[in-house]
Amino acid sequence: MMRLMLFISCLALVVDVSCEKIGTPATSNGQAVTPAEHAGRSTLSYEEQQGMYVYIQHCAVCHGSEGKGDGFNAYNLEPKPRDFTDSTYMRALSDSRLFETISEGGRGVNRSPLMPTWGATLSKDEILNAVSYLRSFARRTKPGK
Repeated sequence: MMRLMLFISCLALVVDVSCEKIGTPATSNGQAVTPAEHAGRSTLSYEEQQGMYVYIQHCAVCHGSEGKGDGFNAYNLEPKPRDFTDSTYMRALSDSRLFETISEGGRGVNRSPLMPTWGATLSKDEILNAVSYLRSFARRTKPGK
């Protein structure tokens, strides 16, 4: 279990560093993406666009570029990462709960210990923007999914 957590942390660091080097966020498969290429680009607020950069750089490797829990690392994880397109589940979560989960990681909220803590890496505004972006996934899917 510790080896898997170390592997995931290292992989996330590699993706993070590679994204910083090219100056453009990368999707879970390493391809560069810009807000203009985002499928819901016309409906994203400024905060959601900023959150998209945070999400792609730090979250997509596990949660997938479309938020379906199918990122590159998802294959190696048990339990699987959360599917943010599940609008029923996402409506049940408060913004403060999402903020807390991102800040403290899965272990901090009695969920998967494989979800890393981002509170020391991301600013409060970056986390709030990421929460806004997470909400946009469920908004783009049909209710009940």
